[in-house]
Amino acid sequence: MKKQILIVDDDQRMLDALRRTLRDQREEWSMTFVRRPEAAWERLLEAAYDAVVTDVKMPGMSGLDLLQRMRQTEQTRHVPVVVLTGLNDHDLKEQALNLGADDLLNKPVQPGQLIARLRNMLRRKAYQDDLRTSNESLVEKVQKQDVDLAQSRLSIVCRLGMAAEFRDEDTGNHVVRVGCYSQAVAAALAMPPEFQEMLLLAAPLHDIGKIGIPDSVLLKPGPLSDEEWVVMQRHCEIGECILREESKALFPTFEWYAKESQALKEALGNHDPLLEMAASVALTHHEKWNGSGYPRKLSGEAIPIESRIVAIADVYDALTSDRPYRLARPEDEALTMIETTVGSHFDPRVHAAFQQALPEIRDVRRRFSDNVAVFSPPAGVTT
Repeated sequence: MKKQILIVDDDQRMLDALRRTLRDQREEWSMTFVRRPEAAWERLLEAAYDAVVTDVKMPGMSGLDLLQRMRQTEQTRHVPVVVLTGLNDHDLKEQALNLGADDLLNKPVQPGQLIARLRNMLRRKAYQDDLRTSNESLVEKVQKQDVDLAQSRLSIVCRLGMAAEFRDEDTGNHVVRVGCYSQAVAAALAMPPEFQEMLLLAAPLHDIGKIGIPDSVLLKPGPLSDEEWVVMQRHCEIGECILREESKALFPTFEWYAKESQALKEALGNHDPLLEMAASVALTHHEKWNGSGYPRKLSGEAIPIESRIVAIADVYDALTSDRPYRLARPEDEALTMIETTVGSHFDPRVHAAFQQALPEIRDVRRRFSDNVAVFSPPAGVTT
């Protein structure tokens, strides 16, 4: 495919001389000759050119004006430009270079020199175009990998959360809903997008510590004794321990593989803010605003904001969902129960954001009701 070259000079005699100079290159170059920079600019916007040769001093728009406009426009930013100047135009040469000219040639132009400069510029542009295409392809690939990784991470997090819930009772999509409710409340609080996204992933792990509670306590059909209640409360600390265990402790297990993977070696020793937030939520989501919760008896602002958000999302979903021991409460009754404990159980500011987010929360509850299969079980397995 022929390279496209645009040549601009208001002097028709100069254009004719350049046409004669370049006539032997017509087999590989397609050349357009124009006298007005304004017309040249229109052509640059209409078609893709591989190089531009322009005079400097022209009536109306000058060659420097054309060059500046090209460098300020994304479509023409990377098109190489040769500027033709007089021998003594030192100031113009400096301006041209400062504006992004790729090369300068003195008039009268030496044919061999112009052809050599253009050929070199075209070769360099081809390399740069290939590099940009490769970079764009790489960026797209990385972006897709990031999306795939985020989807996998969300799936794993929700499945882990559901694993803990399924030991206790058939709570269906409880952890998925709590994650989405929490994100909606965080948005109503105007928390940063990064916080919202992290909370969406961290909230489903709030009860992961139930994995460590004995069946005799976790599955007991009747009321728990005082001793059993102490054991049940330990699920908060167990969850924190599971989630906050430093990944570098796992390094010896994977050392055989990490030797071949520098990325894994670095990752195993890195701080993971998602796990930090999930551990915080697991430990403190049963704390209460007035300090009567567990396990640390934290109160007010001492309770992490993420846990104050998950607390109200968790209670709302528990109240409005069927349980083996009771049917779901009507939403108005659940909301009244929550409102009566604002200032004792729940942070008033978080409760206000929860009320603001209710339309989105209701939509989530409808889309992820317990009869919706977010994760289909294997054949023969009921949930």
